[in-house]
Amino acid sequence: MRDDNAKPRCRIFLYPYAGPGGRNYFKDIGTLQDIQLNDIALKEGLKLSFYCEDEDDSGHSDDLIFEGTVHFDSEKNKWYALIDEDSYRHASDLHDSTGYFNNYPRKVPPKR
Repeated sequence: MRDDNAKPRCRIFLYPYAGPGGRNYFKDIGTLQDIQLNDIALKEGLKLSFYCEDEDDSGHSDDLIFEGTVHFDSEKNKWYALIDEDSYRHASDLHDSTGYFNNYPRKVPPKR
């Protein structure tokens, strides 16, 4: 059950380009903007929720949602995420009747 007084958790844009076990560096403008706009202080071991734009078989928006852990590469002086491969879901799999999925606000209003 969702706590109506809790601040909704944010999702950070990240295209999971690195593949299984790969380092997904925070290099895309959308990723960097989401981190800044949500006032996230990156630190080693921080767990974050991410999304990547995706579509269903009919071409309708259905974001890919996943979790990851933040790490710092001291050689490249860059932050990256290791994705929990078991966390991949589509937004349509997680919606509930309140218009939230796992305490995240939906991007579109719920269907009536």
